[in-house]
Order: sequence, then structure tokens, then C-alpha cells
Amino acid sequence: MAKSLDKVFKPASIAMIGASNKPAKWGSFLLINLLAGGYPRENVYPINPKEKEIHTLPAYPSLEALPVVPDLAIITTPASTVPGIIEECAKSGIKDAVVISSNFSEAGEEGTRLEQELIAVAKKHDMQLVGPNTMGIVNAEKSLFAVGAPMQLHAGKISFISQSGNVGANMLGWTMNQGIGFAKFVGSGNEAILHAEDYIDYLGEDPETGLILAYLEGVDDGRRFLEIVSRTTMQKPVIVLKSGRTEAGGKAAMSHTASLAGSDKIYDAAFKQAGAIRADTSQDMLDLAKSFERLPLPRGDRIGVVTLGGGWGVLATDAITPAGLHLADLDEDVMAVCNELLPPFWSHGNPIDLVGNIYMDTHLAILEAMAKSSQVDAMIALGSLGTGTIIGLTVLVSQNLIMEMSEDTLKGFFVELKDRNTRFLTGAKELMRTYEKPIIFVEMQFIGDDSLRDLEAGDVAIFTAPEKAAVILAKMLEYRRYLDRKAL
Repeated sequence: MAKSLDKVFKPASIAMIGASNKPAKWGSFLLINLLAGGYPRENVYPINPKEKEIHTLPAYPSLEALPVVPDLAIITTPASTVPGIIEECAKSGIKDAVVISSNFSEAGEEGTRLEQELIAVAKKHDMQLVGPNTMGIVNAEKSLFAVGAPMQLHAGKISFISQSGNVGANMLGWTMNQGIGFAKFVGSGNEAILHAEDYIDYLGEDPETGLILAYLEGVDDGRRFLEIVSRTTMQKPVIVLKSGRTEAGGKAAMSHTASLAGSDKIYDAAFKQAGAIRADTSQDMLDLAKSFERLPLPRGDRIGVVTLGGGWGVLATDAITPAGLHLADLDEDVMAVCNELLPPFWSHGNPIDLVGNIYMDTHLAILEAMAKSSQVDAMIALGSLGTGTIIGLTVLVSQNLIMEMSEDTLKGFFVELKDRNTRFLTGAKELMRTYEKPIIFVEMQFIGDDSLRDLEAGDVAIFTAPEKAAVILAKMLEYRRYLDRKAL
């Protein structure tokens, strides 16, 4: 059974030990972020013996002075004070704490001694500690944003564990711009008591979490980590971004969170054994996250490609083979649909070159023929979403209308293009639901980040390069094959 971390992620009340009115202090901006996120103000108890009021909340001199026993303590005081504060928490009946404070084992010999003292006190009282040296925690569903950076995340099914608070906070910031929804986040920090695998274990059983991300710099108990990840990946995907791949990176990890990076080849083999999907970069992790969350897993390695023009189809082909995938053979039914809808000079093979066909119904009909085919496991569609923009702007320019259009009329033109693409994507989503095969869209131009996010709407995956689509499908297939092996 996983450790219950409900009072960490779902606290009914919080004691903010070290809360402050001074803007530059962690006890100030973390409290501000917590309140700004919507956590109930009446359930937050700032503790500071020098203040009567902190950010409009009544302040208390000590834990003993509180009217209730809070579920969770969040500590931002200097490292030297933390072991004593944990003692006070235990005496007050608080069993869970988030230690934001740094200058522990990541900071040298004295910090290591303090961390060992902290561990001894926590173990004596059977307390659960997040950190120390952590950015904090998030539960978007509960409006709990107890982190050192302001953020308002979309609620979703992805949870994220990060051994680096800064990496974690920045990646969460990126997700706000990309429309990726999150359930929970924790910066595990130095992992004095609770380790990355403890959070994976808890989130593996968490009904609000459908997908787990982990940024790791090192693992202390490799055997336990593998056992937990192996158990978890049978229920939901675990995507890992492991740093310290080089000797220099390993040394940097040690000075950052006191993590032992270890051999990268050993980690790589261990992740594969446990069914974890390894991300190559931070952006790769986010791309994998949205794809795993939104798309069905491919059943095999046979990819159908539909492209507005031949050149991008060639590039997609070049990307598919190195990723360990193959171009699907087109069966008679797919060929018949293409022969009916496309000019006689279409490519007559896979990739299917649409030779500039702009009709969304044609694109959908060919995608559906592929989705129906027993020879195709997944599809990549290149250029479909850009067709309306290309043709529409060409018509306007050729007729010298674009300079004469009012601002409202021009806006209406682009709204219609967006509606057109939305209708197309709605049809594509229905194909994925019906045939349980993934379709990844690639658009190289005429979209823009804001429009791309709006078009995805948390339901589809759109990328800007065919190489990315191929890598994503390959890693999704890797996980599917892992599940299939375990099911035998």
C-alpha cells in the first residue's frame, strides 16, 4: 500500500510557519500565491511571533496558539530552526509538513548535519516531510498553489514530481501557455523522508491522476524505485526526464539537491525494464504528456501519412524509419477512396500526397479510410489545418481585397478559418474515438502558438515538425508493447 499523502495534497487547513509581510521572503510570496490561487483564507494560519497580521490574515505567535490542529505545516524559516519546529509540530499533533527551507545537504557539511538531525526528529515522531529545499506543492482541483511562483494551472489528469523546484515551476509555467491540464505537483527537493518513488506510489493510486511526470536528478534506493514504477506503469504511464546524463551534469545534480546521478546507461535500462517512458528534453516531456493524455495508444508500428504536399511527406518518411516505425501498406479500400477523391496524378502510395486539395471533407474521408484499415496503426496528417489560411489569403491577395477589408471583416475571415479547422478536428477526434487509433497533426506555418493552443483545446496533439510526430508515436508504441508483454 502506498503511503497516504492526502494531508499533504488535500489539507483541510494549513499552518504557515515563517509567514511574513516582507515581500522578498519566502514566507511572504508563498503565502500570497496560496491565497491568490483560491485556497480558503479562513483555513490558513500564519505563524510569526513578531506580527499581528500578515497579508490581512490574523497572525499567531506559535502552533500552540492556534484554534485548531492544522492538517499540514509549511515551513519557510532558516534551516537551523527547522528540526526544532518539526518537534513542535509533532507535539501539536501535526504529522505532515512541507519544508521549503534550503541550506541542508545540498549546501555542505553543516547542512548535511542539519538534515540528518531533521530526519532523526521526523522519524522519531513518524512524520512525513516534503523536502527540505522544495519549491512546494500544487493540487489544482483543490485550488492549492503552495509554491514559490505565481501560477494558475488548468485542472487536468497529469501529475508531476520534480527533484528541482525551479525546473518544476518553469515547466508548469510553460504548461499554462500550452493548455496542458494538471492534477498535482510536488517539488521533492532533498527527499529527507519522502522520496520520488513515494509520490509515484501515491499518485499511482490517485483517481485524480491519469499520467505521471517525473524530473529526476538521482535515485537513492534503486530497487524500491523500480518496484514501485513497475507496479505503477501497469495502471498509468510514467514519463521520466532524467538529468545528469554527462559527468558534468552529475556533479551539478549533486550540488543542487545532493542527488547521486549514477550511470546514465543503467538508468536507461532500468526505465525500460520498469515501463517508464524516458523524455529526452524538457519540451519532449510536455509533448509526450499531452500526447499520452489525449491520444489512444498505437497498436503497432505501421504509420499512414497524409500530406498536403509531397515534400513534407518525404520528410515524414525520413523521420518514421529512424524512430523504428514503418510506412503502412495501403489496402484496396484506402486506394479506392483516394482514387475517387483525388486527381489521377496523386501519389498512389503512402505517404498520400493530397496534391494541394483544400477540401476538409476529402482530408477526413481519407483519414477515415486509413483508420478503418487493418494495415494502419496510426496516422500523421501534415498541412490539413493550414489549407484554409493558404487558399483564403491567396484569394484575398489576388483580388486586391485584403487592403480594402475593414478590421472587423478581416477578423471575421480568420474566425471563419478557425471554425473550419475546429470542425475538421472534431471529425478527426471522432475517428480516434471510433477506431481507437492516434492521429497526430503537423502544421509548419499559418497557425501560431495561441491559435495552436486554442485548436488543440486539450483534446488533440498538434506539432510543428514531422520528426516530433514520429518520435512521439514511437514512444507511445514502446509503452503499448510493454503493457502487451506484461499481459502475457
